[in-house]
Amino acid sequence: MGIILLRGVFAGSRYLCGMGRFNTLSGTLLIGVSLVLVATACNTRPTSDAFDASTTTSSTLLVEDVATTTTPTLPPPEERITATVVSITDGDTITVSLDGVEIDLRMLGINAPELSECWGPESSAALAAMVENTSVLLVAGEEDVDQFDRVLRYVFLETSDGPVFVNQEMVKSGNAIGMSNGHEQNRNFKLLEARAFESGLGMWATFACGNAEGIAADRPVVRVSEVQYDPDGPDDERLEDEFVVIVNEGYGRVFMSGWVLRDESSSNRLTLPNQTVLAPGESLTIVTGCTGGPEGAVHWCSDNAVWSNQGDTVIVSDTLGNAVIRYAYAADDQLG
Repeated sequence: MGIILLRGVFAGSRYLCGMGRFNTLSGTLLIGVSLVLVATACNTRPTSDAFDASTTTSSTLLVEDVATTTTPTLPPPEERITATVVSITDGDTITVSLDGVEIDLRMLGINAPELSECWGPESSAALAAMVENTSVLLVAGEEDVDQFDRVLRYVFLETSDGPVFVNQEMVKSGNAIGMSNGHEQNRNFKLLEARAFESGLGMWATFACGNAEGIAADRPVVRVSEVQYDPDGPDDERLEDEFVVIVNEGYGRVFMSGWVLRDESSSNRLTLPNQTVLAPGESLTIVTGCTGGPEGAVHWCSDNAVWSNQGDTVIVSDTLGNAVIRYAYAADDQLG
């Protein structure tokens, strides 16, 4: 049974407040990876004294785990390969040229907003500003390709100021989500993501997607209080027992009609129904299946489990796409 309970609440001012292969048409190059986990501290919002990572992550991921470091360290030359960036697809996917062959490359361990979503164009532009028409160093992880046969790689730049770890930089700057799928930089990316959220960077800014709703900066306090991500039995057969609970711990009613609940992936999205309102102290249970949960529960009616047993991130956005809630959890065996 995997249940995550959240300690603490959002501050009101926070918007509610290697081993791998490189396959080319000319052959196969084996690449190992030995990456140094790096993280960068930045100014938080609210103040650092008020920051408690349990408000946004599993309580085992503490703010002191985010170390202040210098520049990233490149793996040795034999563990990387040089390619030229030909084009930018979006904030996590590029096309590179290697020995004259163009290859679609998905940046390992991150997921940027789709171009049609809030912050998608900005994320794509941020990546283009770093790597478009430049030479990059590609480093393999344990996974070689994704389900769409795109090559998966960590991407580095060599600059006059030292190496830049592009995947990490996209998460650190709030332009991408770190994926909780067990890759080598999993923990590092999630810690940096938590800091980006608290700092209101990029997609995590209070009004990154606009303020047409006319909502004040000091928003109601709603949070995830519970996640049941691993019910007994095969997950896809127990969808009625997989759920997320959102609670209103503020002093006013929160109107959530049309808000969107999602996970880290680019596919799982649920728009909350009309008349979704939380009074102070009330909670809302969102069940993955078509049945189950308490009276008044919202049913996703998904065909498959949504919340990953490896770890995942619950994100709730308002009708414009502004992130209201971010809550990351990690399975015990994924925590170091």
